[in-house]
Amino acid sequence: MPPNGSNSAAAVWAVLRKECRSEWRTRYGLNAALLFAVSTLTSVSFAVGRLPDRSDLLAALLWVVLLFAALASLAHAFVREVEGHTLTLLRLVASPTAIALGKLLFNLLFLAVLEAVTVPLFLVLMGGPPVHWGPFLLILGLGSLALAATTTLVGAVVSQTRGRGALFAAVSLPLLMVVLAASVSGLRAQWDGNPVATEARLLAAYAAVVLGASVLLYDHLWED
Repeated sequence: MPPNGSNSAAAVWAVLRKECRSEWRTRYGLNAALLFAVSTLTSVSFAVGRLPDRSDLLAALLWVVLLFAALASLAHAFVREVEGHTLTLLRLVASPTAIALGKLLFNLLFLAVLEAVTVPLFLVLMGGPPVHWGPFLLILGLGSLALAATTTLVGAVVSQTRGRGALFAAVSLPLLMVVLAASVSGLRAQWDGNPVATEARLLAAYAAVVLGASVLLYDHLWED
């Protein structure tokens, strides 16, 4: 890693690469998220069948599955540094902002892999109206960015507290209600053939606010 607490792109890339290697060695978080998503979708599809004309339920179900699958796994981004006593060493070679940005990129990549498996399975099992791929991917991408930014910030804040697993979910859920509501509304709108500009602007603004607050806070999180 770059020395002297570098906040350069090289430091961010080094943290991202480290996170990918750590996850690949155990695959604990990815396996847990995929197992939750696949088992939930399979159970719901057997219980209620296909929902070809219920765009409201389809949008809500997809985002609830993605949200809770992510919350079950994204907390580990900072927790494993604390539990492995590697956070201090990591801070010697990269700035807090570089560490957090690297972990944010990892969380985005994690969500992309999760969605690459979950979304096609969801569409096959649950049916639904034809997907308008442009608006669908726009809402999915902006929602994922807001979700990753929020969980990364919360994970950094609670990583050194006791009961951090429960605290992570308790703090994240209220902050993510806006993301969940806008994402569900956006997916429902694209299935109904309506514009998604309002939901997209809301998600983009929320993600920008969280990212801006994160950049200001990261350098002060681990001073004590």
